[in-house]
Amino acid sequence: MERMERGVESPIIQHLVRKCRFFTTVTNPNHSQCNYFAFECNKSWNVSHIMKGVSRVDDGVIVEYDSRGRIVRVDVNKKELLEVEGVDLSEMKRNEIVDLSVEGDRWEGDVLNGNPCGWGVLFDKNNERVYEGFRIDGKNVCYGRTYYSDISRLEYEGEWCDGGRWGRGVQYDRNGVVVYDGEWLNDDRLEKRIEIRSATVLLHNHVEELRVIDGCCNEEGLTELDLHLFVNLRELKVGNECFEYVKKVNICGLRELERMIVGSKSFTKEKDECLNEKDGRFYLKNCPKLKELRITGVRSFKDYTVCEIENVDALESIEMGELNEKSFNFFYASLELKSILIHSE
Repeated sequence: MERMERGVESPIIQHLVRKCRFFTTVTNPNHSQCNYFAFECNKSWNVSHIMKGVSRVDDGVIVEYDSRGRIVRVDVNKKELLEVEGVDLSEMKRNEIVDLSVEGDRWEGDVLNGNPCGWGVLFDKNNERVYEGFRIDGKNVCYGRTYYSDISRLEYEGEWCDGGRWGRGVQYDRNGVVVYDGEWLNDDRLEKRIEIRSATVLLHNHVEELRVIDGCCNEEGLTELDLHLFVNLRELKVGNECFEYVKKVNICGLRELERMIVGSKSFTKEKDECLNEKDGRFYLKNCPKLKELRITGVRSFKDYTVCEIENVDALESIEMGELNEKSFNFFYASLELKSILIHSE
């Protein structure tokens, strides 16, 4: 109470404010090409389950959200560490030398409490430069360069997260020729087409084609499917008998989505039809490029009572089930189509 009367925010409040600002940037579709974040699919797919990633705030500032849930902020142009959440940087020293091993590995640069913390250069035991950039807790973070130490040539330059190549970066061969200039995730080249075959898979916000094979994502804890982080998604294809326990589907604000296809007996529990609760909700809204919504089989979304499709003005076809066959798709729901499209004469 005393802290509030003095107008001083508690550390908990400050932490929450920083997190809210950070996640607002992450989920902004206008900044999607500058954000590279990963999350797991064994829980609700929403912003609260982001694992880690990087975001380029502007031309010089990069923000990392590491695996510990900690925010790290740097200025690449100034080679300056601006923030490490929960760490007091006031005692950080510049242009220091730290011996890292008896063999002769060393760090020259920013140091906090006797350890590398900030911008600097890492040398191996042969006095060859191995890495130059930001480093915290023994890991490369935010931005840096690695070298072929035996020939002193650049091997990689770009963004990092939690010790791995992550975000935009360029890889060179030993002759200085560009091998790959593009996007990275978890120390590997970023794949924009992902096929889900197991309960746990590393997903990211640059996925363009997402496919869920038959019988996947049927964990009891997965009760909600929220795809708003998949801002670059163009096609979603769900196989047969998937998402058994999901009772709420939100597919909203996906400006690049063009197709959604669902197979048989997905988003429903077929084991004991008499005991199924009829309370599922499906929302498909504000997807301006969506042309096709197709449910190719039977009994998908059977227990859903809400089906709202709104502001999908490019939609050309909705197909549910097969001709001359009872499909039971959205059996208990009333289809509601809405649009705010205004035609001017």
